[in-house]
Amino acid sequence: MFLKRIELSGFKSFANKTVIQFDQPLTGIVGPNGCGKSNITDAIRWVLGEQSAKALRSGQSLGDIIFAGSESKKAVNMARATLVFDNTQKIFDSPYDEIEITRQISRGASEISNYINKTPCRLKDIQDLVMDTGLGRDSLSIISQGNISSFADAKPEERRLLFEEAAGVAKYKKRKRVSLAKLENVKNNLDRVQDLIDTHKDQVDVLEEQAKDAIKYIEAKEELASIEISVLAIRIGELKEQELAIRQDLEQLNYQLIQQNAAGQRADDELETLSKRILELDGQLARMQREKSQCMEESMQLQKQKAILDERRKNLLSSEDEQARRQSLIELFGEAKFEYEDRRNRLNQAIVSLQGKEQQLSRARNELQGYDSRRQLLQNELHHLENELAGIESRIAHPPYRNHGVQAVMKNQDRLAGIHGLVSELLECDDEYLSAITTALSSASEQIVVDNEGCARAAINWLKRSQSGRATFLPLSVCKARTLADWQQEIAKQSAGILGVASDFVRCLDVYEPLKMRLLGSILVARDLECANDAARKLKQSVKIVTLGGDVVHAGGAMTGGSMRQQSNPIPALKKEKARLEEAIQQKRFDLQDMQEKIAGITREVEQFTNEVMQSRIEKEKLDNFVQVKREKYQSLQLQISQLDLSAKENEETRNRANAQNGLIARLSELHQRMDEIEGELTRLSAQKQECSQRSSELNDLLRTSRREQNALSSTIQQKELELARIETRLEQNLSRLSADYALTYEAALEQKKEVDVDAADSRIKTLRKTLSSLGNVNLAAPDQLKEIKEKYEFLVSQKEELEQASKQILEAVDEMDQTMTVQFEEMFNRINDCLDEVFKAMFGGGKAKLVLCDPNDLLNTGVDVDVQPPGKAVKNMSTFSGGEKALIAISVLFAILKARTVPLCIFDEVEAALDQANVERFAKYLSNFKDQSQFITVTHRPGTMEQCDTLYGVTMQQDGVSQVLKVMLKDATEMSK
Repeated sequence: MFLKRIELSGFKSFANKTVIQFDQPLTGIVGPNGCGKSNITDAIRWVLGEQSAKALRSGQSLGDIIFAGSESKKAVNMARATLVFDNTQKIFDSPYDEIEITRQISRGASEISNYINKTPCRLKDIQDLVMDTGLGRDSLSIISQGNISSFADAKPEERRLLFEEAAGVAKYKKRKRVSLAKLENVKNNLDRVQDLIDTHKDQVDVLEEQAKDAIKYIEAKEELASIEISVLAIRIGELKEQELAIRQDLEQLNYQLIQQNAAGQRADDELETLSKRILELDGQLARMQREKSQCMEESMQLQKQKAILDERRKNLLSSEDEQARRQSLIELFGEAKFEYEDRRNRLNQAIVSLQGKEQQLSRARNELQGYDSRRQLLQNELHHLENELAGIESRIAHPPYRNHGVQAVMKNQDRLAGIHGLVSELLECDDEYLSAITTALSSASEQIVVDNEGCARAAINWLKRSQSGRATFLPLSVCKARTLADWQQEIAKQSAGILGVASDFVRCLDVYEPLKMRLLGSILVARDLECANDAARKLKQSVKIVTLGGDVVHAGGAMTGGSMRQQSNPIPALKKEKARLEEAIQQKRFDLQDMQEKIAGITREVEQFTNEVMQSRIEKEKLDNFVQVKREKYQSLQLQISQLDLSAKENEETRNRANAQNGLIARLSELHQRMDEIEGELTRLSAQKQECSQRSSELNDLLRTSRREQNALSSTIQQKELELARIETRLEQNLSRLSADYALTYEAALEQKKEVDVDAADSRIKTLRKTLSSLGNVNLAAPDQLKEIKEKYEFLVSQKEELEQASKQILEAVDEMDQTMTVQFEEMFNRINDCLDEVFKAMFGGGKAKLVLCDPNDLLNTGVDVDVQPPGKAVKNMSTFSGGEKALIAISVLFAILKARTVPLCIFDEVEAALDQANVERFAKYLSNFKDQSQFITVTHRPGTMEQCDTLYGVTMQQDGVSQVLKVMLKDATEMSK
């Protein structure tokens, strides 16, 4: 059996689960009117895909097929129907030998559940499964009394559907409808695609022009950026060099100005001193001149006396009085002796004085040489310190930060908000604790301190934009003090060698106290590693401890130590060294200035001693001449005296008389000596005055020169400052331009810098700017947009080609299906037509019948008419037949189809109701001829049909509104049908 069983539950009047088993080829279902036997055929229709509520006699909607309840039975919430088929002959296109089709609907549900072999599926899957099996909705395999009566009255085009189902072209027709729908959809898509292609083609044309301009703009912009970045980097470098050179010049000029001011002040002070000295010298010179005049006046008086005395002696020497001549000679001898000895003593004094002055000159010269050597040494030391300071300043200006991002931020901190500086720059400590504090800070020493988290985010975003690296920022707003617990502090105080908490050894501004306590407030400082280990054990390794040597005992017990590398960022140490060098340089300059003054003073002393030695030598030469003259006179008179025979008494008298006369000579000698001394003193004072005047003149010249130089230096400084301001402005402009136009720092620009000829580059930049200006407003997104639109355009073109190909393939498939349907329809039509006449004669007891095509030239669409002639009648219009005749004609066509094509299952629902008893019997007997090839299920109440059934099922309503199925004997079925 093809249909093995039917299972119903909640379907229409079958409220309870009902199973109808089909074991024989011809099964009858009988029962009185209204018992619900036709609901079985409705269930079969519904499971096989019927969707029409009218066809299923279910009222307004399919929900009405659910049992609605009766007086004795409550309504159910679900209707379920299952058909179980034997598929061993592969009537269904499925690999399973048994096919179970189930449909289920719940009350209030919007969808019907479908199952094939208990697997959820679509209604379409069920319809595709039964298509062309003879069980389709348009076949006569499942017919009722209404179908039979409507067959004869149907239009030829409607009647054609029966034959299409029999010919097995329904699936092709459905596929053709689907294909034509697809073709229509493809055509619509083609139209839309063509519209899109036309639109995109216009966009492509526009964007191609825009893309050319954009590419030209981008290339010019990139070339401009490359050249301009290089030019800006070169110019910034030059400006920085100029700035540094000018600052160095300004520093030197300011130092020179300070030196000039100091020199001018010293010159003013020295001028004032010289003026006082000149006044003193003028007073001394005036006194000396008065004393000289007095001495000269007295000398003149004495000279007159001596002249009288000499005249008297001259007279005595020429007199004839021997005694008088002797007496005069003795007096002259005494005078000559006195003068000779006096001049010789004065010469000896002059020699001693000269020797003393020469020794003073030698000492002064030696002292000058020593001072000059010391000055040269001071200058060398000063030069060395200045070079060392320049190196320190360069290292401070360009600190060797480990992190490139830190270096970029610190060099551009004026452009970033809230930057305070590096941790290592904000915290200071004594050199004794520098290694310990540096170790305690570790990598935090290069963290950048900022006001708050917003400033940190801004700086980080700037680093990202300028591609300047990474840095760690420490906002002051989040700095909270970290301190040791009370028990830790108590143990630390009692531990030997623990010097204190690291924060105790660090100085900072009040605003950085939270920062200091956060970083160092919970770290201890120990004298050495042994003390640190001992304290760590007592503290249960809960505190980090650093030693003065830079070793570390970490919390947890790990130890770090060894030789200390030089700090990578010794800014505090460098600043201390700079301050020390500046102080040393200042001291050296003071020492050098003091040495210069000493050298200037000793130089003047050397000049003074040189003049005095020269004057003493001149005086000595004069005295040498005087001594020679006096010696000769003395020796001549001594010879004359020796020729006289003088007694001892005369010698004594001669000496006494000579001594008495020598008072005048002595006084004259004293006056001459004093006048010589005064003359020497006048010469010395005049020389000093001249020296002071000359020095005063030199100082005045020096002051005038100094003032001119000061004015020149001030003017030069002013010009340099103006030039520096211009350079700083240009530098700031270039840096701002570099940052604003290209989001680059100078350091980042240096990495991209190329060697270019600046003049040629400037010319090229002007050309590129003109090119950019000439391009006007450019759609820079055009290349990407063009690429995107072109991809869409090319995709649409390919889609169009695919759609055209698909359309071609669909048309080819439709043509192929048309040919197949034409062939199959024609073959089945002829076979049915060949069988119809035989069947008709058997059913009518004679006559003839044939099928007629309304349009033989259009086999795909032609309607089908039935040309029948019952025995003894000549009827050309089927509408004139009686209901029974129409039914018999439809049954004849059905049997002709069954003869032409085997149908696995036929379900008749009172199809013979309109026939008389004879025709019913004829129908039933003819039906039995097909039992070997098809399975029949007939719903009937006609005895003639019941007699031919192998099995009968009776449908009753023992309860109001609820159908039940019973398997009955034939005689019982006959009795039930009455």
